[in-house]
Amino acid sequence: MTTIAARIVRVLNGPAAPTMLHAIDEDGLELRLEVPSAHARMVVPGQVLVVQWSAHAVPDLASPPETPRHAIPTDDPIDHEFDIRSDTATPTARDIEDELSTLLGPARRKG
Repeated sequence: MTTIAARIVRVLNGPAAPTMLHAIDEDGLELRLEVPSAHARMVVPGQVLVVQWSAHAVPDLASPPETPRHAIPTDDPIDHEFDIRSDTATPTARDIEDELSTLLGPARRKG
């Protein structure tokens, strides 16, 4: 378990929102922690925030579940050009901008 002690430099309270504690440790690393407003009522800048943390591998959550790939049915009435299940490459933003420019044509001046 790792323990960090950091001096609180800001306490941000929002209406109907959690309170954000902003602290900086002795190495200059910043910690930001959101806590329920009711728990932070007496917290003020200058106090020390002590955080203990550790990371654990949980067998069921250690690796993301694989998403099954569904085959595209041959009798699917969807136009396969726009089918999100297809394996076609995703166009880049530049390709989309070029396509839009082609569709709109050259810029015209007013007047």
